[in-house]
Amino acid sequence: MLIWKGKELAEKGTYWDTSTGDRITIEEQGILPGDRSKIYIKASSTTMLLMAPVLGLMFAIFLPFIGIAMTLSFLSKKIVNAGKRALQDMVSTGAKNMFFTWRPLHAYLAKRRQKKKETGKTKEPK
Repeated sequence: MLIWKGKELAEKGTYWDTSTGDRITIEEQGILPGDRSKIYIKASSTTMLLMAPVLGLMFAIFLPFIGIAMTLSFLSKKIVNAGKRALQDMVSTGAKNMFFTWRPLHAYLAKRRQKKKETGKTKEPK
């Protein structure tokens, strides 16, 4: 068995933590540290050293694809945010045009009195 989890009874050997890369050596039978979500690989130090160039090669091969995927993700988020902003602007402009005469702070319940300029002349009723 190559893959072990935390708090399992493990045999004598070298175990590598997959999340941190820490090496744990068990001299006799013992329990692996950590909770059940920690994953360990049982492999000798020479096996891990031989795997390092293979992992580095895989990283070098997939690095351009990772860069392309990150660029596409970044651009798609920018486009979506620009679309949202444009839609909000259109909605707010439409709302302003629909309700342009509504003024909630002014209440004209009575007619406004217009002040007449007094010229000294009085109008006679007809």
